[in-house]
Amino acid sequence: MSTPRKRRATTEKLIKEGFSSSYEDSGSGFESGFSDDEEMFFSGMDPVQDDPRLAQHEESETPTEAHSPEAVASESESEEEKQSSQESERWKNVDEDDAEPFPFQFRPNRTPGYLLEHTQEYGPLDLFLLFFSMDVIASLCINTNKNAKVKKQKGKKYKWEPIEIGEFMKFCGMLVFMGVIRCPSIRDYWRTDNVWQTPFVRRIMRRDRFQAISWSLHISDPDKDSENNANKGTAGYDRLMKIRSLMESLKVACKAFYHPKKHLSIDERMVPTKAKNGLKMYIKSKPHKWGYKLFVLCDSANGYTCDFIVCTGKSQFKSPHGLSYDSVVSLLNPSFLGTGYVLYCDSFYTSPTLFRDLYEMKIGACGTVRENRSGYPRTQENSLSRTSERGSMRWIRQGPLLFVKWVDTKEVSICSTIHKAYTGDVVSRRQRQPDGTWKVREFHLPAPIKAYNKYMGGVDLSDQRLQNYTTRRKTYSWYKTFFFHFLDMAVVNAYLLYREQCEVKSRKPMSHLVFRKKLCEELCNAQLNSDPRKTIPMDHEVQRIQGGRRVCRQCKLEGRRSDTSWQCGRCDVPLCGSAPKNCFRKWHLPSPVKAKL
Repeated sequence: MSTPRKRRATTEKLIKEGFSSSYEDSGSGFESGFSDDEEMFFSGMDPVQDDPRLAQHEESETPTEAHSPEAVASESESEEEKQSSQESERWKNVDEDDAEPFPFQFRPNRTPGYLLEHTQEYGPLDLFLLFFSMDVIASLCINTNKNAKVKKQKGKKYKWEPIEIGEFMKFCGMLVFMGVIRCPSIRDYWRTDNVWQTPFVRRIMRRDRFQAISWSLHISDPDKDSENNANKGTAGYDRLMKIRSLMESLKVACKAFYHPKKHLSIDERMVPTKAKNGLKMYIKSKPHKWGYKLFVLCDSANGYTCDFIVCTGKSQFKSPHGLSYDSVVSLLNPSFLGTGYVLYCDSFYTSPTLFRDLYEMKIGACGTVRENRSGYPRTQENSLSRTSERGSMRWIRQGPLLFVKWVDTKEVSICSTIHKAYTGDVVSRRQRQPDGTWKVREFHLPAPIKAYNKYMGGVDLSDQRLQNYTTRRKTYSWYKTFFFHFLDMAVVNAYLLYREQCEVKSRKPMSHLVFRKKLCEELCNAQLNSDPRKTIPMDHEVQRIQGGRRVCRQCKLEGRRSDTSWQCGRCDVPLCGSAPKNCFRKWHLPSPVKAKL
């Protein structure tokens, strides 16, 4: 029997082996592929910002400079200056006045809010197609048809008919429906018993057809995937090739139709999965601890996803500042956003180096900070102790940086470039008395902590909306998991644009659930022609089929089988001629789906 110590040693050995080989591996051999940054992230640290030994290796100096007498003398002088400055610092009390920080003027490059024509009315389908455009859907149809052809050549035995835009929109509509009405398995949606049946699903698409589309669904071109796989193990290999096209188009759409308001937040987002894949990460503080990790930039006002980066397990950033620094700088682009924005982030991202650089970009920042982070004040003079009472606070200002310690249920440290230490705010807390009773007391509340609690929840708000009615289904194909997530992201952002539209027009918006129901109905009944014909052309007429009966094409599209003796003489398409079904008229009027058989 293995002891806990042996199991731990074996686990560490496997993780180290995974670090050295998972960068070139596409994810077939390991449950998770972590970079060196991710290994330290498990311990709540950034390897460059928090580990002094790794930070020393980042210093660029030549051997002659490092060992010359001049270098040694300058080093000792700088160390003495740092020591004297640290000794002169001390933590100040709440009653000591702090200087008002310089406020940046808010100058966005575009008008904040949704950037659509205010004179037009946009429905749920119109807003959804801003993120999943017809060109994107057409590309998905082409790649899905190619992938189905490849599967058939490999011997997969299932019936396949080429999918078109209208049918793919119905497929997406059914996924939205399944996010609202959850069943244990896909097959349960096509049950025919009286209690658990869902007639709507059976009316839109046959079960075998839905499963065939699900099996064949593919985002990228299979031919380009083969070329990319040939580069595996080289610098030209793209680990995100299978989702790259849809991911980039969605990121462009998120930026094109909405400009964020003043307050932004950055955090990690987990796309849950249990598949064995090298992209899978672990974050113990998240509700879904295992999954694909994204760095997400959201508007704190409504949770709109402005931009995101998919973490590949390997650091795709080249600067020496570390993963926490580079992920923020990659998402914040002042030339696109403008200046005067305020960023809120948690202790993984916060560092004095990052906040100073953001301050130079005229972007304010506020976030919780770790005391072992490089650049954090080391002085203990007048600092808080373990016996400090609840509500006690201390602060230090270093140029634009303000560091605050505050005791609530435990000690909290926060850093800011836009706040004073204390502006007179108080917070009420229930406190247990020695006699067992509870009493409400008021405590000092630092200004940075008040603002952090108000604006940090942008990504959490977005995650909540994504999880409420998610379209995600169980799959072992990692790129299909991302497809479901991108579909959810498009629906949520479309709903937030709808709410912005209603706010501009002073109208009460529908709820998120009602919006998804309307979108589902419009997707499943989408008209592809903008100017539909109202009558049947005169040169189309009913003729009797010579030589027997054939399957009605319109009935087949509607999910049922019906043999008929009639057909359209011009189209040579078998159609029911009876008045109750009216298939002849339905076929010649614009239809959202006409599959090529």
